[in-house]
Amino acid sequence: MTSKPAYIVIDTNALISAGLLPESRTAQALALAAEHFVIAQNQETWRELETRIARPKFDRYFGDSGRLRHLVAIAQSIQRFEVATEVEVSRDKTDDKFIALAIDSGATIVISGDLDLKDVQTYKGLEILSPAQFLDRYQ
Repeated sequence: MTSKPAYIVIDTNALISAGLLPESRTAQALALAAEHFVIAQNQETWRELETRIARPKFDRYFGDSGRLRHLVAIAQSIQRFEVATEVEVSRDKTDDKFIALAIDSGATIVISGDLDLKDVQTYKGLEILSPAQFLDRYQ
């Protein structure tokens, strides 16, 4: 009998931070999450990741092919979902897409470094954890 995979949502801020600082707690949290969970993404969250990571301010961190390597590494640990749920939970309405994705994917955790998301803390059984909180719990 096969068990259903456990899904997790990681916001764009944390995914990019993990690539910028590969020895950071955020990078450790991403590695641990990818080892024990399947990272849920949808078209909107993936597009945000692609466009934000392409910003020139990150050039000095990623070098010539670092962005692509980081995106490929993330892509190997994701499953894409269609999201139908709409929520209005976060102060920053652009962050609500991560909560909606978690709900529709069946994830129970969102890893985020974003203060607007972290302030939500919990929503309908969903926990929003910082990378450090995630590591403390699952390491």
